Amino acid sequence: MRDFAAPRGRALGPVVSVLAMAVAVAGCSSLAKNEPPPCPPVYILSDASHVTKFRPGAGRDLTDVQVEAEIVGFKGECGYDSKGANVDLSVSLDVRRGPAASSRDATLSYFVAIPKFYPADEAKAVIATPVVFPEGVESVRVTDDGVRMHIPLKNRDLIDQYEIYLGFQTTPEELEMNRRIKR
Repeated sequence: MRDFAAPRGRALGPVVSVLAMAVAVAGCSSLAKNEPPPCPPVYILSDASHVTKFRPGAGRDLTDVQVEAEIVGFKGECGYDSKGANVDLSVSLDVRRGPAASSRDATLSYFVAIPKFYPADEAKAVIATPVVFPEGVESVRVTDDGVRMHIPLKNRDLIDQYEIYLGFQTTPEELEMNRRIKR
């Protein structure tokens, strides 16, 4: 499990485009005797929900694709202690091996960000996830269970202000392609 600790007291970052339907993390627990507060909302950024990696060079057609991937979902749970919220996430990726792939292994990087803490470095974690395609298999679903965040807060009722965003860590070229295609 990789830890991702958010800093205290930073300004809200830039507004970002998200999928039309935001999904809250399920399965909250708390030390409080009353009904626990909700988990922080989690969004998959539409512009960064997909990535296509091409082989080096100028070619950008289907024969140049090494790997394509999409963030297809997440699940998680949260709990509270005297120092704030603890959130554990599992992120699921659908990955397809392209015709230009020279290996049965790939590494994809996605991010988990809390804009409330921007511009602090701790506001965003980039997570490298290995992908292995077994012989004869050209697409796989990978679930990364390795994200743990601690969000320091004094008032549990404010947890919905600490939105969590997921997306692939893309190059400017990949991001522009996603925006043109708009899957």
